[in-house]
Amino acid sequence: KLDFRGELIGTRDEHLRRLTVKSGETFSRSKLGQDILRMTDWYKDQGYAYVDITPLTAIDSDARIVDLAFEVQKGHKVYFERINIRGNVKTRDKVIRRELKIAEGDLYNQTRLDFSKRRAMMLGFFEKVDISTKRGSSDEYVIVNVEVTERPTGTFQIGAGFSSVENFIAQAQISQNNLFGRGQTLALMAQLSSLRQLFSLRFVEPYFLDTPWTFAFNLYNTALVFDFFNRTATGGDLTWGYMLTDDVRLFLTYKLEDVSVSTRSTGVLLSGATSSPIGNTQVANLFRAGITSAVRASVAWDTRNDRMFPTKGMFHNISAEVADPATGSQNTYTRYSWFSRFYRPLVGPFVFKVNAEAGFITSRKPEGVPIFERYFIGGIMDVRGFRLRSLGPRILVPSSPDPNASLLQFNVGGNLQTILNAEIEFPIFEKVGIKGVVFFDAGNAWNTEGRYCGRVPGAPPPIILDKSQDPCVKFALDGLRTSVGFGFRWFSPIGPLRFEWGIPLKRLPGEDSIVFEFTIGSFF
Repeated sequence: KLDFRGELIGTRDEHLRRLTVKSGETFSRSKLGQDILRMTDWYKDQGYAYVDITPLTAIDSDARIVDLAFEVQKGHKVYFERINIRGNVKTRDKVIRRELKIAEGDLYNQTRLDFSKRRAMMLGFFEKVDISTKRGSSDEYVIVNVEVTERPTGTFQIGAGFSSVENFIAQAQISQNNLFGRGQTLALMAQLSSLRQLFSLRFVEPYFLDTPWTFAFNLYNTALVFDFFNRTATGGDLTWGYMLTDDVRLFLTYKLEDVSVSTRSTGVLLSGATSSPIGNTQVANLFRAGITSAVRASVAWDTRNDRMFPTKGMFHNISAEVADPATGSQNTYTRYSWFSRFYRPLVGPFVFKVNAEAGFITSRKPEGVPIFERYFIGGIMDVRGFRLRSLGPRILVPSSPDPNASLLQFNVGGNLQTILNAEIEFPIFEKVGIKGVVFFDAGNAWNTEGRYCGRVPGAPPPIILDKSQDPCVKFALDGLRTSVGFGFRWFSPIGPLRFEWGIPLKRLPGEDSIVFEFTIGSFF
């Protein structure tokens, strides 16, 4: 039998609904302890900070039955008198206070007190956040002390190295995630390698003029090297966001960039010359460069316990982007994107991490999606165990302007992509920031545009080793390419270094049995 006694704040049924212990089941001391904590927090959320709930048991040894009664002494209601912020040498008080879900004069609430601690940790500015309470000027008031231990939030990096993916790498970065202690982000970055050049300036104000609005801008100049072409772009974007709830934000971004595309000296005809039917139809969009003027709307839901080094929680983002003559754009497309990230601590220091992504881009122009906006999958940043950008649909293209030229396999990229990454991360030498990781990856890119199913007149069809390479297969689960692997990560003075070995499952002819990659930069 279950019963409740003393100073109750609700009916017996309301109390019973909060119990996991049920009449007739085997007695469990651990479940009883959890129920006491659950009811205690319920009373504390009503303002009874000093509630005392005592379990009383009457045991019938012969019948092997326990009668259980909860004795409740709720005391009087308590209010927050004062909130003290301590330990913040650099971070301003208001940056912490605006994350707290309690205020001076509010009725005591345990759930909001616990949530305030999580919100302060989510900033990523602190190694540790401790919240404690003590008696105020009378028994009806409590004083809240928020103790923080700050971590470095600024970096000045100049480094150079070698990567199996990008060969020589040089980078310089000045960044501050807590600019002048105001919670703002300012980052100036330059990166040079054989596959990319990047210069960018980024600024983020999460609480514009101390309101729920977010303001951010980004200026950049990039150059990316693909197998058959180079993409360069100069531009920027401007973002406004609004906090709907504590964990959900809406964003509206305007992007303006000037994109140019040039062929590489690969011997493949991509110039759109009249002598090549493929040049005029299937890959002519390689040279549809120009101005991209796009508007993107997105919503983000973030419950991670730490934005810089999360070990618990999740992060979801879904967006839609439109570049159209109506927005002043020469390049035309509509892109839909979604990703979800999950973090869960396992036994001891092991952390389980999952990243799932999907993207779809289409164009209402008959030429299709510009090649430089399509998806190229493979490599250390998405599906490990495969050479960089080696996965996806393939078509045949002429190798020279000669009408009798031989045909080559060309990875045209997909306008649909799916990616799944699952990892278990664990510390190896925690004091120097070295961690180990084991992972499973799956993903690929597919083509849904019929124009790439066309064949060159009189030419044989492409040699398709697997349906995952067929440009006429719009999507197939058995076309997902998968891999497993392991690696090491080091948060070094020049940035996060990643050393990872990927082993493809069900590899195709010409693919390596194991792919080692080393690069600078974090993953997810």
